[in-house]
Amino acid sequence: MSEVITQTPKKKIVSFSQFSKWFTCPYQWYRDYILKEKTFEDNLIMSFGTAIHETVQEYLTLLFKKSKEDAQKMDYMEFFKKAFQAQIDLKKLPHTQPEVDDYTTDAENILKELFSPINIARLFSPSKFELLAIEDELNEGIVNNVNLNAHLDIVLRETATGNIRIVDLKTSTNGWNQYQKEDFTKISQLVLYKAMYSKKHNIPLSKIQIEFIILRRKLYDETKAKYPQTRVESFKPSSNQNNVIQVIQEFTKFVQTCFTNEGIYKEEQEYPKIPGKAKKNCKYCQYLKNGKCDAKATKTFVI
Repeated sequence: MSEVITQTPKKKIVSFSQFSKWFTCPYQWYRDYILKEKTFEDNLIMSFGTAIHETVQEYLTLLFKKSKEDAQKMDYMEFFKKAFQAQIDLKKLPHTQPEVDDYTTDAENILKELFSPINIARLFSPSKFELLAIEDELNEGIVNNVNLNAHLDIVLRETATGNIRIVDLKTSTNGWNQYQKEDFTKISQLVLYKAMYSKKHNIPLSKIQIEFIILRRKLYDETKAKYPQTRVESFKPSSNQNNVIQVIQEFTKFVQTCFTNEGIYKEEQEYPKIPGKAKKNCKYCQYLKNGKCDAKATKTFVI
């Protein structure tokens, strides 16, 4: 009698961006991921962000793994220029030299401020923190044979308390306003990563802190600015147990709505259009009919 071999179903791997797209507008998610109609074009802004990430991560590696002196000796602008050009070449991005020069100037302004003694002491002091990981990968199961995959930019441990600090770098043209800081789809990313990290390492949620470091490319006209401006802003969203539960519930709803128990897309499921308040969700939608969404505007979810 031959032995019957049962195979474990292959887990479906999803990213946070999938959840974010579904939460913003299920119809856009359906067209992107089930019908596979999504068109994606890399651009200089994304390549700039990648090069900034790589430069900051290299600097912090030198700072924590070697010495403050080694970090200070790093020619971070030369590193950025090579990383930025590598992205442009890899993705074959159309560009002009003035565009590259403009982004390079923005990078110099950001990195000079970020790597200043006052900001290093405030954000990345080796006497206060230990560097645990750069681009730390998480791949944790949620429900319905679906895993969420993520990479954490920077993971630190506070030496005095043992608390974990998860830092996400965000490059932004003009920084984040109050509306963006209350946007569920932005904030829930690190809240969800906090829950995943807690599960993977069996660390209490209360011992994990999350933080966005927002790196701003452009400043407003000094004559019109009401307050002193900075290119480097630390933003720590609320991530208490209730916030974590709320985000997990929404992510679980996404998985249960869109996937079968075996982790297969539910192709026949209804995926409604959600334009959002003032139809903000339609701003970059490629599936509008005659440039308009025929669904009614809805309120925006706030965490």
